[in-house]
Amino acid sequence: MAGWLLVWAQGGIAVDPDCWKRSAQAAVRYGGVFTGARQDRVALGAWRRGSGEFPVSGTIASLAGAQVAWTGQCLGDTGDTGDASAQAMSVLAANPFDDAVVARLNGPFSAAVIRAEPFEVRVVTDRHRHYPVYVHHGPHLSVASTEMRCVVPWLERTELSRDAVDMLLRCGELIDRQTLLHGVEMLPPGTVLSDTGQRRTERRYWSMRSDGSGTPAVTAEQLGQALKVGVRRMEAASPALGITLSGGLDSRIILDLCENPQRVPSFTWGLPDCRDIVCASEFATLVGSEHVVKHWTPEAFPPLWSRGVDLTGGNCGVDSMFMLPFVPLVSSACGVVLNGLAGDATLGGNWLKRSWLAEQKSENLGSAVWRWRVPADQDQLVDRLMTRVPGASSASDRWVASIGQREGARPIERLNDWFIENRVFRTTNCGTMILRGGVESHSPFFDRDFIDTLTRVNQDQKFKHRLYLDVMNSVAPRAASVKWQRTNVKPSRGYHANLAAMVFQRLITKACAPVGITPFRDLQVADLAGWFRGPWREEVEKVIQSNSFRQRAIVNSDVVDELWQAHLGGADHGRQISVLIAIELFARLTVDGMVA
Repeated sequence: MAGWLLVWAQGGIAVDPDCWKRSAQAAVRYGGVFTGARQDRVALGAWRRGSGEFPVSGTIASLAGAQVAWTGQCLGDTGDTGDASAQAMSVLAANPFDDAVVARLNGPFSAAVIRAEPFEVRVVTDRHRHYPVYVHHGPHLSVASTEMRCVVPWLERTELSRDAVDMLLRCGELIDRQTLLHGVEMLPPGTVLSDTGQRRTERRYWSMRSDGSGTPAVTAEQLGQALKVGVRRMEAASPALGITLSGGLDSRIILDLCENPQRVPSFTWGLPDCRDIVCASEFATLVGSEHVVKHWTPEAFPPLWSRGVDLTGGNCGVDSMFMLPFVPLVSSACGVVLNGLAGDATLGGNWLKRSWLAEQKSENLGSAVWRWRVPADQDQLVDRLMTRVPGASSASDRWVASIGQREGARPIERLNDWFIENRVFRTTNCGTMILRGGVESHSPFFDRDFIDTLTRVNQDQKFKHRLYLDVMNSVAPRAASVKWQRTNVKPSRGYHANLAAMVFQRLITKACAPVGITPFRDLQVADLAGWFRGPWREEVEKVIQSNSFRQRAIVNSDVVDELWQAHLGGADHGRQISVLIAIELFARLTVDGMVA
């Protein structure tokens, strides 16, 4: 994927040419062309492939005394005006930096800026941090890059962060600025980092703040129209579009809102006859999208895990890498994918619980969400894996404190914004990063105007997809006319019918659990636990029973063996196994310097 690299030194120290060379080589390890220049005190580079990139992504522009390295694509402010990346680069290079103007930029981007007179370097992330930006500040230099591997040559020592490993093993995700590498941070979204040589500063120029007021009243029609405008903007800017189409609501509403859905090929994968494939196929036929269905080939995943870990910077376990085998297929058919990223979380409120809506203390809410993500037995297991005294980990405290630091209305609104900034753009977005290994991606649910409208919605309105179903019935009736895979009921039947179906499925599932029966098997899209025991078993053991893994001693190998045997015996420790694999592969790539 396209990216950039910025290095700047302090105190008269020159930028090391050997480190610069190794960073440039890491940047194009999957192909592409690197451009840039190294001077005494500062160096700037960018790279891009010959296809599958936004028009000016991975390039450097000279603008009024500044150089701007750019990734991504910004879209026009009004109507279907197409690509506005050149104007966005000028805004980021302007002196002084205007927070309000930058916050109006619409689309995924990150940028590095060098100004000559007066000297200044800037690093800027978009409002949501669609592209990760990794930063390291050493005693004599700083480095920032969209690629973790480009930062590694500049580290005085390369070692894993035990706190990050601990967090990832417990909840399957990292939060805030955490990365798996000691001394390397991920820059927050909506942030500008500036260094003039005399002073380094960092601030948020924009932060998502849901007010939860619901007033002025935000209607389903307003939200639907805002989403439609966002989709049409992206459609106008990217003529060769495709879409990954599930049986859920997110991708189907996006496809329905396209002006020409018959020109947008769609792709679905899953177990044969699963609801995802059935519902997606029916909808693709309805709107005339050329539809490709693929069933899993489990053996195809393990040889690609290392690449997946590399592309995601170690931000997720291998169980989240469903996209890996299908990137060549998607990239052969389109240049940009419309991505349903987080529609379910932003508009659907699928993660909300009724008790959370009424909670008045952020600390209590944060603790409840932690226990939702990390059951007590999982905490105890990771205590043993990390050889920690029970309760000695700071992971839950960090989690609760992070939620409590958010600004906004009620605690539930603050949690909503935290959830999007962390879970969505640290873990869920890993699928997008893997996809970007071959093709670019736009996420309509993070169109600026749609998000700005959505922040005025009270979270209570979103509970169990009530608002989402209203939006779909208002502006996307075709999408509402096909069964929703989660409920097996058409969205057009409304909130109560779909809620009743979800309650029914949950009751039946709970009743069958004691006798070992799994109902509604057509809801299952993949069988990760079974794949670990079957077609993945040999490859898993090559990683978590390897000499390098044991000698690294980041976790207790005896407990890993015990966990693995329990999984083979029928327990489900897929989350921890998946993360253990990712951690070891990440260490091989960064600490050991191996090639993916």
